Amino acid sequence: MDARLHDIVKNKSKNIEEIVRRNYSGSYLNNTKWYKLIDGLTIEFDEIYIKYKLVYDKIVEGYLFDSVDFKPYFLEPIKYKEVEWIEIPNEYEYWKNRDNLKAGKTFFRQDLKAINTKIDKLGMFKIEKFSDKTKVYAYL
Repeated sequence: MDARLHDIVKNKSKNIEEIVRRNYSGSYLNNTKWYKLIDGLTIEFDEIYIKYKLVYDKIVEGYLFDSVDFKPYFLEPIKYKEVEWIEIPNEYEYWKNRDNLKAGKTFFRQDLKAINTKIDKLGMFKIEKFSDKTKVYAYL
């Protein structure tokens, strides 16, 4: 486990309710809605690339989802309640072959229009739609 992940598990994630209460005025997603969103997208599109930001971190990470993690985890050890927002880009850079990282990275495209249509069918979410990405908020 790297130092950043260790800090998240041992320190920051323990104070999540306090961080949210202090920094955000509205909560828009709970575990059930997160699970429904990620599950619905990965079933429809097999994989979906997202960028995400945690409520206690300035770093924006990227991840290629092919299925949901076990509840209550967004990505173990990160829980859904720790995610401030996710962003779904129409284009992203990722490994050509995850089994052979020496092959390097390449650019992939996602059908943002189809993704937005699916999100709209899954329920009511606090979202912003742009020409090149969609952002889904858990907290504002």
